[in-house]
Amino acid sequence: MSVMENTVTIPSGQPIPMMSDGPKSVLKRALFIWLPVNPIFPVGIGYLVNWLHRHHPEVEISILDLTQVEESRLMDALRERINAFRPDLLAFSWRDVQIFAPHEGDNSLRRAFEFYYSPNPLVRVRAAFDGIRMVWRYRNEFNKKLKLIKAGMKYAPKAKIMVGGGAFSVFASQIIKLLPEGVIGVIGEGEDALIKVVEGRPIDDDRVIYRSGGKTVRGKKEGTVAIRRAPFDLPYLEKVFDGHPYYHRTMVGIQTKRGCPYGCSFCLYTYIEGKRVHYRDPEDVVGEMRQYYERWGIRYFWFADAQFIPGVKAIPEAMDLLKAIRDSGMKIQWSGYIRTSLISPEMASLMVESGMGDLEVAVTSGSQEILDSLRMGFKLDQLIQGCRNLKDAGYQGNIILNYSLNAPGETEESLWESIRSYQAICSIFGEDRVYPMVFFLAVQPHTGFEKRLIREGYLEEDYNPIALNPVTIRKLLYNPGRLGKMIARACLAAWDEEPMKIGRAVMRELTAALKGSSKPPAAPTSLELSSLP
Repeated sequence: MSVMENTVTIPSGQPIPMMSDGPKSVLKRALFIWLPVNPIFPVGIGYLVNWLHRHHPEVEISILDLTQVEESRLMDALRERINAFRPDLLAFSWRDVQIFAPHEGDNSLRRAFEFYYSPNPLVRVRAAFDGIRMVWRYRNEFNKKLKLIKAGMKYAPKAKIMVGGGAFSVFASQIIKLLPEGVIGVIGEGEDALIKVVEGRPIDDDRVIYRSGGKTVRGKKEGTVAIRRAPFDLPYLEKVFDGHPYYHRTMVGIQTKRGCPYGCSFCLYTYIEGKRVHYRDPEDVVGEMRQYYERWGIRYFWFADAQFIPGVKAIPEAMDLLKAIRDSGMKIQWSGYIRTSLISPEMASLMVESGMGDLEVAVTSGSQEILDSLRMGFKLDQLIQGCRNLKDAGYQGNIILNYSLNAPGETEESLWESIRSYQAICSIFGEDRVYPMVFFLAVQPHTGFEKRLIREGYLEEDYNPIALNPVTIRKLLYNPGRLGKMIARACLAAWDEEPMKIGRAVMRELTAALKGSSKPPAAPTSLELSSLP
């Protein structure tokens, strides 16, 4: 790490240390490109720009947000910006590679379920034609991003090319083979790799992937990025990002930490960010929020962490941050992924006082046995107690409960337990404030779940996770067996509800289906007893 040589003071009065005693930059003009995605603020690019500017203030930076560009003008916009800015570094951020996910306005998951599970032949035929169009659209979006990266190489033939972002990190092994040699892929956090490229230093001691001589080469990262003191300079970001007004008065993501110690078998966060948790200083986090609050009118923040409270060791850090937000005087709402099993009465009070809005909780299953088999790392009765602590603290927001039904080992009895867990949380907050969301365990590369399914013969070891056809789609949307058909038909019966109410309808349909095929539990479960006053 280099040491502080001078500082710049931002409007909030917080000094931004500029790091300038390390190697000099050999690249002088960096263009960051946000590849087209559903409108969402490019959080990662903002942090990379700040990091590069602190270490090399002499490097000129520009950001091109292709999300804001009409489809027909994407190539023109890229060429025009490259010709005007003349970059010697192009850094592409690729966020999304997904289809058949439950997004509002996207019916691909519904059409897949209609094709596989509808008893109506006409519905299945319609779903097949729509499915073909959706797969074509997915391939078109995927290839569009490849073409934009290749076009950037053509328009700036002497520039270094880097690609990173969440989607690239997950599918790096597949994507890098589709790009020309010379592209440097970054898996996970990119600050150190970016600085090394700008300074012309070797990168093989970082978490990179590239092709050389027809072979794929992977670097191995030593150490992690020191984000403890990582202040944010929003005025500088505004200078280099002419598209920033597009995101004013929306919701902005804030990263308060990186890493997650849990080993949830289906989750990618530990692969992308690692299992060791690194925290940002609460002063820096609140300073960043205040700048968005005062300059852009932001009142809603999403903490873009794997978990806001990643384990017992994280509780002091979370408490310090909540106190700092409460004492800041800002009138905001914030949210994120939170394990209510770790919410004590004191923390619940701080959450309410600091402005916590709607809460998203990964319940996953109402069966402790299934939770343990998925290595979720929490006890359901503690999750219920955390909800009760929030209620007692005066929490008035909504609770979004994420369920992943039909996990390995699911039975009718465990489905009943999931329904009971939903009912138990409704008994605390009231049904009108509880929104169950029904997901399925999508098979993702680099996860324990994927490895398990390969061992069991469900997946071929050499399967391609980005190839979509009727066989792979059905396998990657994990919902096998008789229960899979029951759950899918419950979803189909509920799909015409309002988006936020579909989960409630699924629970009702599933309850009716279970009553018709099995006998409900005759006595209260331990979970139900734990929810009683």
